[in-house]
Amino acid sequence: MEKKLLLIEEEEPVAARLEELFGAFPALAVSRTGGAEEARLLLADGPYDIVVTDIYVRGASGLELASRALKTNPKCCVIVISGVDNEDLAKKAVAEGAYDYVIKPPGLDKISSLLKLYLKFNQ
Repeated sequence: MEKKLLLIEEEEPVAARLEELFGAFPALAVSRTGGAEEARLLLADGPYDIVVTDIYVRGASGLELASRALKTNPKCCVIVISGVDNEDLAKKAVAEGAYDYVIKPPGLDKISSLLKLYLKFNQ
């Protein structure tokens, strides 16, 4: 069964690397945006199974977008990515429902492992 993934990332090199990684997962239908307004509209349109969001998005906090994703689908796997290695921010993201917090440039191996785990247990 296909899973819907939303990537919210405005840095083109990071987004391109992530989209390349997502291509290794044929079960994922990937949508992408770099802006908060479009992300809000996409999240309001229907639930996503997986959301990968930057912690800082022009016009919003990634935590706000993560919260919106979890309201439409409480089982959504939210992965927050950030260029800031901040333990408090990571704890806050996880406490608010994120599955994990990954430091940019994204640890592609870590994100790949998280996706494999999610897909294995949510078929």
